[in-house]
Amino acid sequence: MSKKFDIQEIAKLASIELNENEVKSLTEDLGIILEHVETLSNLELNDSDITIHPLGIELTLREDEVEEGLSHEESISNAPEESEGHFKVPPSMD
Repeated sequence: MSKKFDIQEIAKLASIELNENEVKSLTEDLGIILEHVETLSNLELNDSDITIHPLGIELTLREDEVEEGLSHEESISNAPEESEGHFKVPPSMD
């Protein structure tokens, strides 16, 4: 992992402006975060050492069961607007 990064370039990509104090502070903070990520990336763990539950409890999942879904008419019945059997939504771009 490269420790070189340009906080100004990151700010530009995020469309935010930073003053000198913010650049210095965020550069230090991001450096610390990247060091932690690199340390975590270098850990060698067996699959048996990894758990997805914070208390280490084994997760039990139910079996997938196929169930009847809504018909087309039922699914569109509560739509605020519909046109020719389709949901009608406002345009996302003008």
